[in-house]
Amino acid sequence: MTVYISNAFSLSMLTPPATVKVVEASEDEVRRILSSQFISAIGHEATAKIVTSRIGVSVQVNRISIQLKPSDILVVFQLLTRLPEGKILTEDEMKQVQAKWYIVTLQ
Repeated sequence: MTVYISNAFSLSMLTPPATVKVVEASEDEVRRILSSQFISAIGHEATAKIVTSRIGVSVQVNRISIQLKPSDILVVFQLLTRLPEGKILTEDEMKQVQAKWYIVTLQ
């Protein structure tokens, strides 16, 4: 099993046929899931900083493609607003960005 964190989910992460389960998660659940080893697939510095600030777990920028396997877990940090290109947020601004967490698994 591999645990990933990303700021997006794409059908290109799957090998068809696949059945996907997506559930909303709390920040506490996310902290628990990411408390041991995980691979970041967050490709933007600002997003990695927001995630790190929110959950208190260091998330590195790592612009990679993911291919999910049935035992894998994907934690998705979904921004509800689009950040302006090149915008550097203060710590307070990072905490105010609206977002949701999802856990994606294959069935």
